[in-house]
Amino acid sequence: MTNSIYQVFKFVSNHQGFRASLGVISSQRNSKSVLAWGAIHKENGKTWVPELEKILVSCPDAQWTPMNQKQSSLFDQAYEREVNSGQEWLLSI
Repeated sequence: MTNSIYQVFKFVSNHQGFRASLGVISSQRNSKSVLAWGAIHKENGKTWVPELEKILVSCPDAQWTPMNQKQSSLFDQAYEREVNSGQEWLLSI
C-alpha cells in the first residue's frame, strides 16, 4: 500500500488537474473489494489507479470507485481522531 501511495502522489504532482483519492476496487465476479489509492482528474473524471492494473489481471471485471466528498470527510475525521488519540496516549506516558 505504501508503494501505491507514493506512486499516486508522484503521479498527481506530475499531472496537472489530478488529485489523490482513496477508493474501493471491487470485483463482483470474485466477491472481493480492496481499499486503494488512486488519482482522479478534477474536470473530466479520468482515473489512474496503480493497484487496479494489477488486480485486473486476475479479476477482469474489477472497477475502482473513488470516495465521494462526504465519505472523504468522514475518513479524514476518523483518521484525525485516531492520530490524535495515539498522540495523547504517548504524551500521557
